[in-house]
Amino acid sequence: MNTFSYNPKMIELARESRGFTQTELCEKMNVRQGTVSKLENNELFLSDDYIEKISDILNYPKSFFLLKDEIYPPSLIYYRRKAKVPGRTQKQFEAQMNIIRIHIEKLLKRVEIPDANLIDWDVEKHGQPEKAALFLREKWRLPKGKIENITRLLEDNGIIVIRFDFNTDKIDGLSLFTVKNQPIIYVNSQLPSDKERLTLAHELGHLVLHFSKITEKDRDLEKEAFRFGSEFLVPEFDFRRSFAKLNLKTLANLKRFWKVSMSSLIVKASNIGILTPNEEKYLWQQMAPYRLREPEELDFAKEQPSLVKEIIEVHKQDFELSSIEIAEILSLGVDDYYYYYEGNLRKPLQIIR
Repeated sequence: MNTFSYNPKMIELARESRGFTQTELCEKMNVRQGTVSKLENNELFLSDDYIEKISDILNYPKSFFLLKDEIYPPSLIYYRRKAKVPGRTQKQFEAQMNIIRIHIEKLLKRVEIPDANLIDWDVEKHGQPEKAALFLREKWRLPKGKIENITRLLEDNGIIVIRFDFNTDKIDGLSLFTVKNQPIIYVNSQLPSDKERLTLAHELGHLVLHFSKITEKDRDLEKEAFRFGSEFLVPEFDFRRSFAKLNLKTLANLKRFWKVSMSSLIVKASNIGILTPNEEKYLWQQMAPYRLREPEELDFAKEQPSLVKEIIEVHKQDFELSSIEIAEILSLGVDDYYYYYEGNLRKPLQIIR
């Protein structure tokens, strides 16, 4: 007999996080088609037997299905227009992002980190995205010129950075706020270092410019976030002073200094009127061999998020908890815990077709 109050929404979350459809989970459970749908919609009694089967198949502990945490709908997970990714893939990473958010909320009940040091900027009232970027740089007391490590900068200002496998190259990054308004940026783990930095600045732009706001449909929010990110990482005033004439060799040197891609610097130079249309066209022609992969000799090391690791370490050192005990607190299997928080021992369970 079921002596617990299982949460049917956690079945859906667990199922989608593993990439299963309702029909596929029914087949794995050896139950009639439609059973999982009824369980998830609370139309069928969630017995211990059902939970035992689901727990075994989806590789989540039974305690996972007792969680009462809020599950964010996609509209609250990220602001940007949805990229064209398969529905199953999208549901999977949305579920995993939700699960990680729930974990972080649990961990932050024991550990205090800085409150989010953000600004609330309305483009229509306060001015263009570039102005917001410069205002935030001033608020954070940043020196002129480049930002050496944007990942550390974000974490120092209460923004949690998670390197995340979206299982697609069509999503660079997404962001959300926890229940207590702690911002989280998920950045695609497959990105090269230059694109990762701009993605973090881009998502910062969404957090500042777009969350909790009603915007006109004709506004290009992605372009606004890019403009914010570009100005935040490469302020126009300093950029103009960093070269005399823009050519391929100059672009390579500028990438080494600013730590952003050559292509993004061309776009910036065009947007601020440094390049004539013919000059821009010529640069793109020269960049043709590097559109998919810029020269390897210009690569630089990726920045490493550390805030979540520090939170885990506090639990281990100050609360004397083992990895297994932390996994239990998070209602997570040990393999998944290690994958998400202590190194990629293996990828989480995937469906076998």
